[in-house]
Amino acid sequence: MKLLSASFLAGLAGSAGLAGSAAAQPAPAPPAPTTSAGPEVLTLERAIEIAMRQQPSLRQTKAQLEAAQGRVDLARVARNPTIVLDASLGSQSSQQLGTVAGAATARGPDFFSHTESTGLGAIANWQLYDFGQTAASIHAAELTAEATAASVGTTMLDIRTSVETSYLEAVARRRLIQVAESTVKSEDTHLDQARRFVAAQAKDPIEVAQAQSRDANAKSALAQAQSNEAIALANLRSAIGWVDPANSPIVAANWPTPAETDPPGLVALVDDARKHRPEIVQLDKQLAAADANLTAAHAERRPVLSARAQTQWSPGTGNWSPEPSWSAGLTLSWSLFDGGRSAADARIAQANVLGAAAARDALLVSLTSQLDSARSQIVANRANVAASTEAVTAARAQLHLADARYAQGLGSQIELADAQTAVTTAEGNLVQAEFQLATAWAQLHRATAQ
Repeated sequence: MKLLSASFLAGLAGSAGLAGSAAAQPAPAPPAPTTSAGPEVLTLERAIEIAMRQQPSLRQTKAQLEAAQGRVDLARVARNPTIVLDASLGSQSSQQLGTVAGAATARGPDFFSHTESTGLGAIANWQLYDFGQTAASIHAAELTAEATAASVGTTMLDIRTSVETSYLEAVARRRLIQVAESTVKSEDTHLDQARRFVAAQAKDPIEVAQAQSRDANAKSALAQAQSNEAIALANLRSAIGWVDPANSPIVAANWPTPAETDPPGLVALVDDARKHRPEIVQLDKQLAAADANLTAAHAERRPVLSARAQTQWSPGTGNWSPEPSWSAGLTLSWSLFDGGRSAADARIAQANVLGAAAARDALLVSLTSQLDSARSQIVANRANVAASTEAVTAARAQLHLADARYAQGLGSQIELADAQTAVTTAEGNLVQAEFQLATAWAQLHRATAQ
């Protein structure tokens, strides 16, 4: 993430930087925590804690896990017996009866007469054995649920990284506001100095105009910095998952404490990441589930042994007290030809196995690159922070001398402006380097799942 654009740095530089008195002062203290009625000053740990409770994407992933566990229960249903009760009540036209050669015969329906019929029955079915098809389906569903459970860990890591990077940008924007505020204060002081020199006829009147221009530029840069902070805080609110618009987070202008040493070597990082990355666990489970689905697809054409029992009681007009009937038996069914359905299922399952294996290998390939990149950025940005800190110290010393010369009437606005530009640029570069270092650590933590 690129925090400072060239145009923004140029804007800060054009605002003429910091005065010697302002530059020598320490950075303003972080805002004190507000009351419960005002915005909450968030630490990074507090922001992550809130996100883990409120982020909708995490709740969505947990809902997917619940659905996956439900599909495991659904796969196990095939092993359980089923019982169905049915009842019926009906009426129909009765048959006209006659006699032919002394025997009663039906002569056709009698529209204006009717008979009633009822029925009460129960049917029980139980699949006793299907030669491994149900077992493979259950195993595949269980592995899919375990893969979904691993995806919850992946989502939590993504949320934490998103909150962390958003928080770091908000901190950087707050620190840039401090730079801009110091610049405005400095330029106000220099404008007042220029006016007093001109009033005493010690300087040319053009220096007032120059000071006024830089003062206006400084205030414009401050407004832009405040706007950028508002955008960063809005992004932080989104990363946390706050739905209530009344929640307005603010952050202190303090970086999270960085590690004192460089990260371990690449080989150690890769070994650690392969042990802890939930994506690897997820893909391993998906690969095993795809293989189980392939086994289930091959088992679709195997015989199925089932038990069936039923009873029926059907009283009606003319016979309201019949005896119930019942039947029971075993059924062995075998689909000798299913039109190619099982072959198609097996082909799809085989493709899913290949896809899961490729996805896992792709992650292992990219993992090394991610870790190498994050580690290199940490090493480089640590050196960059040290160099930028030295540059700020030197620029402030130069500005202090220029400010002293101008206060004695020896320097010029051009000399002072150059010194202030150097301080402003150095301050901006330091914020940029600190932001990049903190972000690199966040990316390394994400890559190693720590």
